[in-house]
Amino acid sequence: MKKAVLSCCILLMCQIIIIADDSPSSSSREELDPYRLTFIRHGFYESVTSHAKTDRMIAFIESTFSEDYISNEPILLSYYGALNALKAKHVFNPFSKISHLRSALNKLEEATIDGACNLEVRFLRFSVLHNLPSFLRKSEELEKEIYAVFELLVVDEKYRELDSETAFNVIEFVLDSKRLDEEQHKQLESLAERLQKYEHVSTD
Repeated sequence: MKKAVLSCCILLMCQIIIIADDSPSSSSREELDPYRLTFIRHGFYESVTSHAKTDRMIAFIESTFSEDYISNEPILLSYYGALNALKAKHVFNPFSKISHLRSALNKLEEATIDGACNLEVRFLRFSVLHNLPSFLRKSEELEKEIYAVFELLVVDEKYRELDSETAFNVIEFVLDSKRLDEEQHKQLESLAERLQKYEHVSTD
């Protein structure tokens, strides 16, 4: 009887260990799974107005992923670069601003090499270039990115790969940037209306 009870206990412990190993929260694997991506995505948007949040998100990425993994995962590299751009925005020291900004732009440019067809990758680079002071902005690079974002949104319909709220926020930012010509603006407005109507996106 005791042996049977002991065997059952051992079997139960093994099942618990297997379940724990498969749990995203307990996994130690270096992987940009959907949960981590959602966490980084939300954390990035919260970092826009928070220096402390920016530092925490940068620290999270650096402590969770190796440099090699970050460099080879375009969407992760893009958010890492965009967070460095926010770091440049938040710091006061002009030398630190330039250092963080240079790092950000290099990372964002590198991410577009393997992530050329990823809407978020191109959008993050566009959003940073759009917000650069005019004397630091390269017009040809900005035009290249807004064209890519528009094509991925309207022609390739890559917004379908994002959740509805994120997709709508991307579209809204692009519309508000006023970087599109009149015809492009109308097409994107139409897409925003369809998305809001059929996907029940809240604009509150």
